[in-house]
Parts: sequence; structure tokens; C-alpha cells
Amino acid sequence: MKTKQNSILKYLPFSFVFLLLSLVLMSSQSAAQTNNYNMLPSGLSTNNTKVPIDTMMENIPFEKNYWLPAVEIVGLNFSIWAYSRYLTSEGWSAISWQSIKNNFKNGFEWDLDGYLMNQFMHPYHGSNYFNLARSNGLEFWESAPYAVGGSLMWEYFMENEPPSYNDIVNTPVTGIILGEISFRVSNLIIDEGTVGFERFLREFTSTLIDPMQGFNRLIRGDMWKAGKPNKHSKFDVIVSSGVHNVFFSSKMNDSKSYVALRADLNYGNQFSVSDHQKPFDYFTLHTEVNFAPGDNIAGIFASGVLWDNKLKLFENSKNIIGVYKEVDIHINTVYKLSATSVTGQIINTVPLSASVSMQNYFGLSAILMGATNSQYASESGKDYNIGPGASAKIGVKVTFKNFGEIYSNYKRYWIHTLSGAEGEEFVGLLNIGINYQLLENSYLGLDFLLYERYGDYKYFPNTQDANSALRIYIKQKI
Repeated sequence: MKTKQNSILKYLPFSFVFLLLSLVLMSSQSAAQTNNYNMLPSGLSTNNTKVPIDTMMENIPFEKNYWLPAVEIVGLNFSIWAYSRYLTSEGWSAISWQSIKNNFKNGFEWDLDGYLMNQFMHPYHGSNYFNLARSNGLEFWESAPYAVGGSLMWEYFMENEPPSYNDIVNTPVTGIILGEISFRVSNLIIDEGTVGFERFLREFTSTLIDPMQGFNRLIRGDMWKAGKPNKHSKFDVIVSSGVHNVFFSSKMNDSKSYVALRADLNYGNQFSVSDHQKPFDYFTLHTEVNFAPGDNIAGIFASGVLWDNKLKLFENSKNIIGVYKEVDIHINTVYKLSATSVTGQIINTVPLSASVSMQNYFGLSAILMGATNSQYASESGKDYNIGPGASAKIGVKVTFKNFGEIYSNYKRYWIHTLSGAEGEEFVGLLNIGINYQLLENSYLGLDFLLYERYGDYKYFPNTQDANSALRIYIKQKI
């Protein structure tokens, strides 16, 4: 989907405030249900029968509909095309039977869309395809082909430009990740047992998070239908605020300070693998925005389980091996990085004493599509390089009872450029920090961050640079 590159970053502070409102609504609902339903961390026990997490999430079961989401996807594509053709007069929207014929004849190419459009807006569009199916009662794997089909329809029929390799990966694959998470978060907010302004606020907020579910709830009349209070899986919400100071090229005399806001959502219990009946029955979502006059830094990091199992490694330890679907998106005015990947990971937790425990993890990922900015990519008409690759991550966290935790994480990305300045991109992200417990659910945190990158190019001089940052913040579990 080709549209003009918009300045999305300036809206991020507002978006983050909206996200915090959503998390507060979710947390207030969770607290109420813990009292009313005596909900267990790993599920709900009724007559000695374990209810799967995804079943608990459903508000009112309704019959699956396979045809309606297909019709809705066609309608969504035509609506966006019509807006671009007749209201904003975008050049790419002047389609004809000849342009469609040319698209099938010429096949796929790499497009020249901007970074935000390709790495964020296209996945968001794909999440809408996916959620039209999910909100019509279809399961995760049943909904995935709708995201692929909606993207193929757009690429071949709705533009007069050739289909794009990167779009056919980013739109459905990353879109499925964002779609499943937004679908489940939306369901956490919906509570058909509420009335009045609270009911309106929940329906409105859940619709902004998942517009396609809101649309289908509207046409079915579910938005105002009285029902039972919602039941859902265990989740934790953590919000942080503080100051983020970036040292450009790691120089102390060249720095800039940002106001930092972060939110983390942990959905389900990572070590209750028997409850992970369906994809994303456990997932994590980290979002952040750091803003200063004339500049914003934004980040989205999400990981959802596809399959996992317990692993016997050591005595007195808990071990998990699993396959996860992940997306990393990091954007600021100095550097950009994104990767959508499938990750194999081992997680180990071991008690060191009665008051100290340690958790370790190691993961290897196949990056289906990654991107990072490059000063040479402009030679090919864009400001970033894009292609597949791989990544590896390792981390350790030591938790002290009634004190807090110390941790260190490192992730290394390799992206092989298929479109842009030909060569290899290597990016490393290091995070070392400490969280000191102030109250039961409140912490004072200090982070050191290092971003390093190395570009090995075929036709240009190699590049190497690094930025570092210090961040101090207050973290609150709500």
C-alpha cells in the first residue's frame, strides 16, 4: 500500500497515553475478577475441569463465519483504495484492467516506500485482515490465510505498481503478530457485565486497539448487549516513566535528554506450558516512547509462543524450550531497526538460595524480513536496507527477595541486504540494569544501553558507529 510518508512519530506521546488508559482498564477489570471469580494464575478450575486460557478470554461464543471476513477484507481494501483515489488522488491508485494484467505479468519487485510505511503501516494493515477473521470466531491458524489473501489482493489488484516482496512478508507475517496481540488485549478490556459510561469507555477503547473487532461487535449488536462479566487469563501490566539520555556516537559532550514512558504487558504464565493450548496463550509486549523537542524515539517489541514444552536440564530448576513468533521495531531520527522472526529459545530458572533466584535465556532467530537505515541506501532510492537474516539473544536476571533485581540482555542481528546498498548489516543491542524495590509493586530503575552497528558493503566503504544511553525511571506494577 503506497501512500505519502507521514510524520507518525509526533503522534506517539498521545498514543502512549491512550495505551496507558487501556492498561488501567485491563488492570481494574483483572482486580475485580480476581475477587469475583477467584481466578487462578494458570486458568480457571470449574468442577475439576481446566478451562483453556483462550476459552476464558471469549465473551459470548458465536458461530464461526468463514465467508464474512473474506467479504469484509474485500470491502476494506476497496474503501482504502477509494479514499486514496477520489479524495487524496494518490498516483498509485489509478488502477485499470491493464495495470492488473501488468502486475500479474511483471511479478514481484522491491518497492521504494519509506521506512515507517513498510515496517509499521503495512503490518498494521495486515493485522486488520487477520482480526476480521479472528473477530468472526476463527482460530489463530484459520485466520492467518485471510491476512495473506488480503495482502495478495492489494498487491495485485489495488495498485498500478508492481507487487512488492517486502509487503507480502511484512503485511501478513508481522500483521499476524500485531493482530493476535491487539485482538487479545481488546478482549481483556471488553466486559459485557458493565453498564453506563464504563461500558462505553471499554467498548470505545477496545475498538481503538482492534478496530475490526469493534466493527464486527457493532454490526452484531454486541456493543450494547448485556452479558456476563468477562473472564480472562492472568496478566501483568507494568508502566515506567523517567528520563532517557542518549550519548550520540557514545560521546559525553554530544547528548540529548528525553522524557521516557514505557509499558509492558505479560499475558499468561510463561512456565505454565500445559495451559498454552493455542498460539499466543503466552506473550509479552513492550512498548516505549521517548520524546524531546523535535525528536522522538519509539519501540515495539513483541513475542508470542507458538509451541513450548518443559525440558529437564538440572535439579531444582524450571526449564522451557519453545518456538516463538517475534517482532522488533525501533525508530528514532538517528537509527532505525526492525525484524520479524521465528525464534527458538531455551529459558532456565534456578533458585540460588532461599531469597535469591536466577533466570537465563538463550535464543536463535530466523529473520524473515529485517530492515535498518544506511547512509548508502539512498543510492537505490530509499533510506534503509532490507532483507532476511538471523539473530541471537542471551540474557540473565538475578532476583533478590525484598530488594529487587539486576539483569543484562544482549541481542545481535544480521540482515542480508536484498534491497538497498548491497552488503551485510550487523546490529547489536545491549541493556544492563538494576531495579531497586521501593514498595511492594514499585521500583527505582537504572539502565545502561548500547546500540552498535557495523555495515559491510560490497560497493561502498564499510561503516561502524555506536550510541549509548542512560535511563533512570520509576516502575510500577498495576
